[in-house]
Amino acid sequence: MFSDKLERRRKIHRWAVVVAATLLAAGVAVIAFIAVQGFDMLSAAEADRAPVFLGAGIALAGLLVLCLVAYTAVRVYARVTTR
Repeated sequence: MFSDKLERRRKIHRWAVVVAATLLAAGVAVIAFIAVQGFDMLSAAEADRAPVFLGAGIALAGLLVLCLVAYTAVRVYARVTTR
């Protein structure tokens, strides 16, 4: 039904989404793990939790940028190698 070129583009798009989603899931898990450890340490010291929230927010923003870069890298690599 679809041309070979369009089908190849769809497969590349799916692969790029899988790579970005996997990176996002792994990154969120690592950030959550580190944040929980930080909260445990802060509760023991009875300190303010704002730095942990700020750090987690910055880490999530960086992770989103990294996911976009990974998606773009897969698309560019596929475009360069299929020509």
